[in-house]
Amino acid sequence: MRPVNKWMPGLIKLESGEVWKIDEDYRPYQNAKSSLCRNLGIMCSYCEKTSFDERDFAVEHIQPKKYKDASGNYIYSALETKWSNFLLSCSTCNGPDNKDTKNVVYGECHLPHLNNTFLSFKYDDGGVVMVNPVLSGKSKENAQRLLELVGLNKGPRESSRGDSRWKKRLESWNLAVKYLSKFKKKELDLETLMDLIAQNGNWSIWFTVFKGVDEVLKELINRFPGTAKECFDANNHYEPIYRHPDHLEDPV
Repeated sequence: MRPVNKWMPGLIKLESGEVWKIDEDYRPYQNAKSSLCRNLGIMCSYCEKTSFDERDFAVEHIQPKKYKDASGNYIYSALETKWSNFLLSCSTCNGPDNKDTKNVVYGECHLPHLNNTFLSFKYDDGGVVMVNPVLSGKSKENAQRLLELVGLNKGPRESSRGDSRWKKRLESWNLAVKYLSKFKKKELDLETLMDLIAQNGNWSIWFTVFKGVDEVLKELINRFPGTAKECFDANNHYEPIYRHPDHLEDPV
């Protein structure tokens, strides 16, 4: 899962020279969508589905506005309009079969704007997603919670009707393997490859398959808005590194 950096409220100067304003509150919260797309790109913060149309995504509440406590009270209602509680999501990741009504407790679940979530998971042959086997202890537990939170561990048998994320990952994996071969044979230039990736999505699959091809990894980090560059070591072939190295219990 691509780790991201969210802008802080205030005036943001873009590379184009344009100034963009981020508010602390958005009423209604849907008004934050354009700012999220500018910040993070038009990409689901969880499954990495991409689009060229903002209407394909929704403002996602990290701590869900629909979560109720044992007494039936909405415990995160005060965060419904807060920029700090927003990411961008597709309807499947944030739907009723996945994250929509599940509780999220900070410090007990990895999140793409707080952790290096590329380290949280391993993407294997066919686009299968699993908790990174190098993790242990709290890091492993928190990665597992994120995996289950949005249902990225669901294959064809576990997925409900309409949830074809597993199929899209499989297609992306096969395309990435195909285009890796073409790129190495110089049958495909970098610009065209990046256009293909932007259309296809599944950022983490491309980053996994193209491991060792530094010029592609560099572009994947730099070209997609919001990618947390500090989560990858530019001096060591863009290997993923801890986002919180001083946090001994869960450095991811």
